[in-house]
Amino acid sequence: MKKLALFVAALAVVPAMFAASAFADSPGQLSNGDNNYQVKNVTKNGAYGKTTSLACNETVKYSILIANSDYGQVENVTVKASLPNSITISGTNVNGDTTSVAGSVAVSAPSNGTLSYVSGSTNYYVYNADGTVKSTKTLADGVAAGGINTGTLAGSTQARVYFQAKVNCPTTPETPGNIQVCEVATGKVVTIAENQFDSSKHTRDLSKCGATPVTPTELPQTGATGLVAIVAAVITAGVGYVVTARKNVLG
Repeated sequence: MKKLALFVAALAVVPAMFAASAFADSPGQLSNGDNNYQVKNVTKNGAYGKTTSLACNETVKYSILIANSDYGQVENVTVKASLPNSITISGTNVNGDTTSVAGSVAVSAPSNGTLSYVSGSTNYYVYNADGTVKSTKTLADGVAAGGINTGTLAGSTQARVYFQAKVNCPTTPETPGNIQVCEVATGKVVTIAENQFDSSKHTRDLSKCGATPVTPTELPQTGATGLVAIVAAVITAGVGYVVTARKNVLG
């Protein structure tokens, strides 16, 4: 009976020894893949892919897959994005060794635009073995600066980091128009650019410089009757002039 108990105890130790050996041989390792890094144009409701193009004021969303292919966990998994295209992921396995991967996407934007991280947009998803979501959380900002620590990733587990960035383009200032003002020092009406107006030197009240607004001369408003009367008067005057001139010649 004692021998049987020892045999059972030995059987119990074997799986533990095997697990410890497997754990030591697989301390945690980040794995890589070309499709681990994807982007999409959120503004245009685009699909995820390796490339996307953006116009001014449009937003891009990054999707970064973090995969631990070994049994051991990886601690202090840090994700850093160098906008617009480069991503690095690094962490420390149970042996104290650094494990890291890197990838890229292709994001094109206008030459006068600047791609800037959208504050509060970083989210973290951990997945079960069947691909369903196990847990989610919002991470602090920093993924596009010094990097963001996502915490510990268990062995044989995948997670994703999502964040957004927006293209900011400078606005073109309008060309100022010219205006007429009264120059206080000289008492003259001068023409200046609108953005040069200085209330301590100028006034928009041209009467301060003795200028009188010019009122356009209006033609008399006449109807058809008035027009006929004017034409008749002109004809009568012309006929009278001809008769007078004829009398002078004959006389």
